Amino acid sequence: MEDGKAFVPLQPEGIEIEILKQSCTAFCHVLEGNFGCTAQFHNLEDHTASSVSHSKATIVPEIKYSKQLSKSLTVSVWKDDLTTHKADAVVNAANEHLSHGAGLALALRQAGGHMIQQWSNEIIKQKGKVPTGEAVATPAGKLPCRMIIHAVGPCVSPKAGKTELKVASDLLEKTIWSILQKANFENMQSVAIPAISSGLYNFPLERCAEIIVATVKLFSDKCKPGVRSLEVRLVNNDDPSVQQMHRACREILGKSDPMRNQGHAPTQSPVSSLDMGDVTLHLKKGAIENETTDVIVNTIGADLDLSKGQVSAALLKKAGRKIQEEIKRGYRHGHVHEGDVIPTAGYNLICQEVYHTVCMPKSTTGDRANKILHLVVTNCLIMASTKGWSSISFPALGTGNLGLGKDEVSQIMTAAVVHFSKDYKGPKIKIFFVIFPKDTDTLKAFEKEMASTNTRLQTFQISSSTKGKSHDNLGISTAPCIELFAPSPEALREAKRWSFDTLHLHSGSKKIYNNHILHLNQEDHEKLMSLQVSFNVIISEFFREGKGGIIINGEPVGTSCAALEVEAMLCQAQEDFAQSEQKDMQGNLEHMHVADDFGQQQQIERMSNRPYWKTAIDLSNDWPVKERLINFAKCGLNIVKVEKIKNHALQQLFKLNSKRIQAPPQRLYQCVKAQFCDLICRVGFQREYAPPNEQKYGAGIYFTTEVGKAKSLWTDNGEEYIYFIEARVLTGKETTGSSELIVPPPIGKDPLVRYDSVTNGGGIHVIFNGQQAYPEFLITCSKQAI
Repeated sequence: MEDGKAFVPLQPEGIEIEILKQSCTAFCHVLEGNFGCTAQFHNLEDHTASSVSHSKATIVPEIKYSKQLSKSLTVSVWKDDLTTHKADAVVNAANEHLSHGAGLALALRQAGGHMIQQWSNEIIKQKGKVPTGEAVATPAGKLPCRMIIHAVGPCVSPKAGKTELKVASDLLEKTIWSILQKANFENMQSVAIPAISSGLYNFPLERCAEIIVATVKLFSDKCKPGVRSLEVRLVNNDDPSVQQMHRACREILGKSDPMRNQGHAPTQSPVSSLDMGDVTLHLKKGAIENETTDVIVNTIGADLDLSKGQVSAALLKKAGRKIQEEIKRGYRHGHVHEGDVIPTAGYNLICQEVYHTVCMPKSTTGDRANKILHLVVTNCLIMASTKGWSSISFPALGTGNLGLGKDEVSQIMTAAVVHFSKDYKGPKIKIFFVIFPKDTDTLKAFEKEMASTNTRLQTFQISSSTKGKSHDNLGISTAPCIELFAPSPEALREAKRWSFDTLHLHSGSKKIYNNHILHLNQEDHEKLMSLQVSFNVIISEFFREGKGGIIINGEPVGTSCAALEVEAMLCQAQEDFAQSEQKDMQGNLEHMHVADDFGQQQQIERMSNRPYWKTAIDLSNDWPVKERLINFAKCGLNIVKVEKIKNHALQQLFKLNSKRIQAPPQRLYQCVKAQFCDLICRVGFQREYAPPNEQKYGAGIYFTTEVGKAKSLWTDNGEEYIYFIEARVLTGKETTGSSELIVPPPIGKDPLVRYDSVTNGGGIHVIFNGQQAYPEFLITCSKQAI
């Protein structure tokens, strides 16, 4: 692992490449499902690799035409490559099955990564095929845009007659209209549209250009006053298409407006920028409440009052009172700590989320306020990237009521972005520092710091380029390899270990432990049978002592391929199970009532659209964390990271169970595998996620009072790290457990009155209802104390 990347080398003639040729899609599916990781393949054969071909000539973006049609819509014609064009959304000329296997669709899929096809497959699975004339959207992966709009244009025969072309023309007009509506609905500022249907679909190019331009004009004419502004860019990389788009615009819309200051991304107006690969930082003047990025960042006090502070008050005024209500609702009985980041919806703001950060006032002694500022900027960036957002806007945090100096704030915030960029290797993300136009002193401080940072980065790049490494221009060896990208260094290490173990299996036997075999359906079992034939292997299932899985035997290549296909099936099974649990949780919250403190029936609030979030805790300054460091070190463990978990739905269900059990919760531990950490944060504790080595006290959910006991109850599974969930658990009335129990035993003669949990009397506790426990912290440890 180097420069924040993880590489898995492959032998040119090794069995790894043969495995990937047959099961590349399954390999990528498991990486994503278990580790939140994506892969890019280098120097492999075309049908195996999903990386971008870097041999094609680079096109210099060139704008040919621009016309303001109304206050809310502009049309422009560009010669550029859609795989590198910087717009909020790019349009893919898709087929009705969203199978991106040729032409522009293949180019976008290769440039954006394999997840684009997986996201598309999920749409087909949920909604069926996309009819001609309609459009759907997916995230853009590694493309330099926020989303891809997949539009299904008409396909005609090579020598289509007038009747066929008339029908196709109407469908093409409907397709362009669907694109524009989708861009508006998704709050896009710019959308790049190619000459849809003119290539592989045989629609005449000249007529195609005229329909596209005429439809855009009609859309502009029908736009209501005050609608969000949109720039429609007609983008193609070949001269004939560019020329026809230019001609159609001149004939239908008139002469081009003067093109002054037309940059590559006209929707942005940065004062200065830093390009750090997948991360770009822009400094701009503006009002933060008018930003159109995915995320807007705010500062908030411990009292959670949004009316205090200029930035916070401006956001509250535009967003509306519901944003204040959401914050108060989420933290009604909780405590807010310095360094916390509280996400809410954007409401009337033009963003997806607002991150409310709890910073610290400037102190006369120490630099804790500066460390907190660095931490909250980092946490905001991690949260945004983890959720797949591609843009985030920060004001100058702490320069108002908190009293931090403008120079030190500019240095701290810029440094936090640079540090984040070193480890970040996900999809492109744009970061904006937005300074109020009249605050010239703050603007100058940020300009100075970004200029200084840019000089240091260039010096470093020049220094690095003189070291004479045997790498190509992308810094990647010419030997076959897999490049891994993940949301954290820990996930990268786990994904690399798993990839190496999976692809370098030289025995003919593989055992996969995963209790989700219990959720495989009839279709899955039929596929298991077919895998035996496809890869000439023997597959058998097992379930004993509370642990289940699948054993595969055969030749090494066939065994590895079958194992990947099976693990992909299990990933899908665990995702289906998690979605089912989320649906059940929502149903419970919608139909359950609980009495308030005055005995009145009170409706439980609806689940948030965001199931959960995690916030990293500063290990150096948080005293409870210091106590954990000591306790874990006694067990031979070094804490690498502690993350606070927030899940409103689980909190509400836990609160309901607290009223039923009416006993104080215990603080207990559970040790889990990497692939189940986020699932527990998302839907809570499940029997399937962390079965112990032996279920001596019942077929339930196990916890321990001590870390050392948890370490022994769940033995080392060969992963890079050990993961502990620290939870509040309602053990209530307990009795001694036994292996035959599947529910707690009755307290007396009435079989309906049962104990709340069972125990071994020596620090092991077993519950049989996951809603009796709430996950508070995820603690990641290395295996030996440093």
